[in-house]
Amino acid sequence: MPKNLSPVAVVHNAIADYRAINAGHRAALSKYADDDGDIRDGQMADYDEDRFTYALEQNDTLESVMANLTEVFGLPTNQPITVLGAWHQRFEVTPGRLDDTAREAFTNGQCHALALALNEVTGWPTTALLTSDCSGLDRMCAEDPDDDCPCRIGHVVVTRPDGAHVDITGAHAPGQVPDFPGATAVPMTEAHWSAIRSTPTWRDADMHAARTFVNPLLASLGDAQPAS
Repeated sequence: MPKNLSPVAVVHNAIADYRAINAGHRAALSKYADDDGDIRDGQMADYDEDRFTYALEQNDTLESVMANLTEVFGLPTNQPITVLGAWHQRFEVTPGRLDDTAREAFTNGQCHALALALNEVTGWPTTALLTSDCSGLDRMCAEDPDDDCPCRIGHVVVTRPDGAHVDITGAHAPGQVPDFPGATAVPMTEAHWSAIRSTPTWRDADMHAARTFVNPLLASLGDAQPAS
């Protein structure tokens, strides 16, 4: 999306993008129809295959449009939005409101998003808390030392300059993060982030939602926002 567009221009671009892709798909599918608009005999399978392909393209367009609109208008702060967590759990989270639902969402599937959002603002490094095993994903460890295997990431936090591990639940002494007592902590590497991005058990980072919790969380900790 071009920079510095007005909000109205962003909406108009979204409308134009949708109309263009929708018209293109309708025109492409018209080859399967007879003069009455019915799908010709023997062509239904090809028609359905193309419709599926076009549906995926429309979904990609919709995701792009929604991302652009969110960048410009932000998320609503007076009503819940759905945040997707681990194992496809859905959480109805009110952006910026630090409550039990937000804490559950950002410890069950979106901890990495909050860690990234905190890192953007504070510059504090992201840190992986490792589990004791790979939960059946041992193949990811073939070329990695046992104590640094990406598949063992159980939780992602940031490390404050005083050494405290910070997540959505607050600041904790190393080894005392809730649900991860005594967990080995290692700096997040590109290998770790690659594992998170490519492993189905990790959700795509919901950065728009995560960013709304950075200031409230830092305020609750009594932390001013350091320059990044």
